[in-house]
Amino acid sequence: MELYCTAHSEKYFKEAMEFKPERWLRENRDEYHAFANLPFGYGVRMCLGRRVAELEIYLFLCKLLQRFRIEYVGEELEPIQKLLSVPEKPVMVKLVDRF
Repeated sequence: MELYCTAHSEKYFKEAMEFKPERWLRENRDEYHAFANLPFGYGVRMCLGRRVAELEIYLFLCKLLQRFRIEYVGEELEPIQKLLSVPEKPVMVKLVDRF
C-alpha cells in the first residue's frame, strides 16, 4: 500500500497520475527520489530473486516484442487498489503476428 501512495505522490513524481514509463530510464534517474519506489525492498532484507526476476521479465518482453506487435483494443481503464494495483476489468490487447 505504501508503494502505491508514494508512486502517486506529486511530492516524488511530476505528473504522478500520468503513465510515463520513460521515468524509469537510467538517464532520468535524477528526476525522482531514489527511494520513492522499491518494489523489491532495499538493503540486507532485499528480495534475493530480484535480479533473476528482472532478467526473466526482460527476456520475456524481448521475445514477445520480437514476435508480436501489441495493440490495446479496449476502453480506458482505472486501477483498483487491493494489495496490489489491478485494473478494474480485463485488459484487452491484440497480438499481431510480425511474420
